[in-house]
Amino acid sequence: MMLTVNGERREARSATVRRLLGELDYETEFVAVAVNYTVLPRGRWDEPVLKDGDAVEIVSPRQGG
Repeated sequence: MMLTVNGERREARSATVRRLLGELDYETEFVAVAVNYTVLPRGRWDEPVLKDGDAVEIVSPRQGG
């Protein structure tokens, strides 16, 4: 399926957020995920919520100054 991940169109095989994060090599401990502009609680990351055409934003905290 085609997803837009952080503004970039990508082909993905995963229907769950947790599997998508693994597919994209993200460390799942320190990220937040929104699907179609709605933050998805960590407890729902194993549900098959992703569909063709969805927009996914993956954000992680950064230090800086």
